[in-house]
Amino acid sequence: MKFYGLFGETLGHSISPQIHKKIYEIAGIEGAYKNFEIAADELEEALTGLKVLGISGSNVTIPYKQAFIPLMDSLSPLAERLHSVNTIKNNNGYFEGYNTDYDGIALTFELRNWQVKDKHTYILGSGGASLAIAHYFQDQGAASVTIVSRSAGEMDGPWEYIDYEELTGRTGDIIVNCTPVGMYPNVDASPVDESVIANFEILFDMTYNPVETVFLQIGNRLGKQTTNGLDMLVGQAIRSVAIWEDREFTKEEVLEILNYFRENWTGAL
Repeated sequence: MKFYGLFGETLGHSISPQIHKKIYEIAGIEGAYKNFEIAADELEEALTGLKVLGISGSNVTIPYKQAFIPLMDSLSPLAERLHSVNTIKNNNGYFEGYNTDYDGIALTFELRNWQVKDKHTYILGSGGASLAIAHYFQDQGAASVTIVSRSAGEMDGPWEYIDYEELTGRTGDIIVNCTPVGMYPNVDASPVDESVIANFEILFDMTYNPVETVFLQIGNRLGKQTTNGLDMLVGQAIRSVAIWEDREFTKEEVLEILNYFRENWTGAL
């Protein structure tokens, strides 16, 4: 049996072990997966633990996706470009860093046939997930990519940066929430109000708990196309396993895994 895990600071509400258990079951993999809560000064020790215990790989979540980068022996081109590692492969003590958030984003859009080319896109939040989707939008030929952040005045990069006040009155095609606003347990909040949401046609909230955030509730009431972050979460996990196991998943396997969680995940309350 192979062993895998998740590195993060606070993982009490993570459903990654359940997701990986189902992936291993459907793929016929003898594997186990466990959450590992670690402190910021324990990253090197965590990698030593992978090596000593023979753990074949680990996912990485906030706030360590950038912090693990200098500890990797190599980075995939995508992880290097995004400056974010969410998947570590232990190749006999040689640590390879990957980013599979991008794959989860791509899967989310592909499954819904949402076209990005020539669209005006807006991203709420400026963390690692927002950069992954900004690169995806750019790669897909978006007409514009705008990142909305309270720290917009301090930011510099290849995209337009605006604050939330500047967002008022803007119109576009796609808006993505990459902030924790509306996430469990603070489920009664939305990062933007109805007057902003009304100006977009597609809403993607990377939150998966609750299943329908206030942000999405407003969008659904207005007849917008919406999705939460569950497909992204499951999609990035599938891609991580593909990297660790050196195998590809068929479309049928991916849909079977996704449908299981779509039908059974109701949110951790």
